Amino acid sequence: SSCRLGPRSRQQVLVLTAFFFGCLLCGFSAVAMASAKEVQDKAVAGVRAVAGAEADVRFSLSAALSACASGPEDGPKVWAIISGDDASSANSVLKALGAGQKRLAIVALATQGPISQLQVLRAMEYGDIYAAAAELGSKAKGAVSEVSGYTAGTSVLLLATPEAARVDTQWTAFSYDPRREAAGGSAFAADGAQVRKEIQSFLARESLLTLVAKRSLPCESTEGGSGGLGEGLADASKTVTILYTSDTGHAEECAKAVARQCRNGGYANSAVRCSTLDAFDIGAIGSEPLIVFCVATAGKGEFPGNGRGFWEKLNARASEFDGKLADTKYAMFGLGDSHYWGKGTEDSRINFAKPARDLDEVLERLGAQRLIPTGYGDDQDVDQYHTGFGEWKNQLYSRLGVDKATASGGEDDGPVKTDEVIKTETKQLRGTLKVALDDITTGQIPFHDTKL
Repeated sequence: SSCRLGPRSRQQVLVLTAFFFGCLLCGFSAVAMASAKEVQDKAVAGVRAVAGAEADVRFSLSAALSACASGPEDGPKVWAIISGDDASSANSVLKALGAGQKRLAIVALATQGPISQLQVLRAMEYGDIYAAAAELGSKAKGAVSEVSGYTAGTSVLLLATPEAARVDTQWTAFSYDPRREAAGGSAFAADGAQVRKEIQSFLARESLLTLVAKRSLPCESTEGGSGGLGEGLADASKTVTILYTSDTGHAEECAKAVARQCRNGGYANSAVRCSTLDAFDIGAIGSEPLIVFCVATAGKGEFPGNGRGFWEKLNARASEFDGKLADTKYAMFGLGDSHYWGKGTEDSRINFAKPARDLDEVLERLGAQRLIPTGYGDDQDVDQYHTGFGEWKNQLYSRLGVDKATASGGEDDGPVKTDEVIKTETKQLRGTLKVALDDITTGQIPFHDTKL
């Protein structure tokens, strides 16, 4: 500051200073890139140390999915090693799970703390998914080994660097292996005594839902031995399971509207289960007194990603369930587009709500009793699928005895409202989202809060 510099000298000093700091920033960037590359290389080495030097390792989900699709269904694992530090990767993982590729093993690398373990929790909601979280290095060897031998479905493995795990005081190393549950044990196993709050809440909810799903409720015969549906649902013991499969969220919206109506109509929270088809234990279907299905259509008359596993298992075990679903009542609502393959074309006729119609046919053949006529939501209607849903749900609510109740928040969702209407009615969502998130008993939030 005591040195007097001329204009040219000052300009030179500024240029040199900028150059100096530019070099520093480039150096920091190079260190960060090198560090990320080192973590990736360490993960690849860990995989190949267990799965073999020839293990098929890809560095994007799209490349891994393509490799899975082009190879045999019973071929070797395809490993996708991706970043686990950003929200977009979590969304990509969930989309990949919907593909149902049994050969796919997703390895997400977490290099920054605190670590979000949400993506592995959400993965556990899909059927037949192996999920685990472990520290990168020798501690991950067991999880990688389990993934290598898992063939029932997709695997998701979150690997955190030791530095990131130390920063996160709630970091929980665990594994979730459906094979343990099939053997009579617990699918979830933590590596230590500490389990973060989000995981505890998830496990508490899953334990409750499993208890409800597997609970065998005796059916009381009615006088006269008619056993007909005209006698109402006295034998349903106020328990209902609502299952949906959906790629766009429309069938999920319908299912959750039914769940809210049941809870507000007198069903205990613990007696109402709402989940994807794939999250349901197919072996418990014969002990369910009442199941409500909301089934969307994907592709050319196919089941959406989170329902394909259920459909495959039901068909594979059909002979086991034949004649054993007499005490199970069900209601079916299918969603589709009657003009999707062209107005009046044969393809549109065949594929409209095909998954719902196929499931309806199989359940009837196995002896389950249809509670009300199957309903359909057509995107070609004036109010799209809401037209058919409105008519169908009115019949359902009447049969369940919940038609006088109002849904959560004093009203049902009704037809989908525009974003602007939702913003106005909820005062820009102020005061509603926190209440919904704080209530962990339902495992869901109202539709208008999902618009955030």
